[in-house]
Amino acid sequence: MKSTAFQYLNLSESIQEYNERFYVVTTSAPEELTSHQLEMKEYYTLNWARSSRVQKTYAISSSGLEKIQNMKNPQYWFVITEGWCGDSSQSLPVMAAIAGHSNGSIDLRIVSRDAHPALLEQYLTNGSMSIPKLIATSFDGEELWQWGPRPKPASELFNSLKEQHKEKEDIYKALHAWYAGNKGQAIEEELLQHII
Repeated sequence: MKSTAFQYLNLSESIQEYNERFYVVTTSAPEELTSHQLEMKEYYTLNWARSSRVQKTYAISSSGLEKIQNMKNPQYWFVITEGWCGDSSQSLPVMAAIAGHSNGSIDLRIVSRDAHPALLEQYLTNGSMSIPKLIATSFDGEELWQWGPRPKPASELFNSLKEQHKEKEDIYKALHAWYAGNKGQAIEEELLQHII
C-alpha cells in the first residue's frame, strides 16, 4: 500500500528549493510577505542563522557515512516542515547532509506544513501537529518508518522542563543549547538505525 506522504511527491520540494524559499522570507521587505510570513519573520530569520550554523558544524560520523554509502534499499525522506520551526532548523540540515552523502539512495523531499496541513494531520505526534515530521518510503511508495519532531534526548529535556512549569522562552533556550552541544549526533543515530 502506498504511503500518504508518497502521494505528495509532485507537491514536494528539493532541499535547494526549500532553502531558496526559506531565505527569501528572511530577506524580503515587509510588503513582499504574506501576513503569516510577516508575523513569523523573526523566527524565519533566527532559524536561518541556526540552520546555517548546523550546516557548518555538523559532520557525519565515519560509521554513519559507511552505512549510508552501503544502503541496499533506496528511500524517499518526506519531511513536513516550515522555516519558522526551531526544531527543524536543527534537524533538517543533518537530514540534508546525510542524504547528500548517500549517492542518491536517499532522496530528501520537503513538504510545506502550511501549504499542505492535511498531510500532517495523517502523521500527528501524540495528537499534535508537531514538525518536523519525517516519513520514509521506498522508491515504490511503501511506507517504511517515521521520525520527529525531535530526537529522544531533546524530547525528554523538553518534557521535563515543561513538567517543571518552566517558561516557554527558557525551555526553548535550553533545548537549543542541547542541540548545539550534541552537534547532530543524536539525530544521525536515530535516523540511521532505519538504514539497511
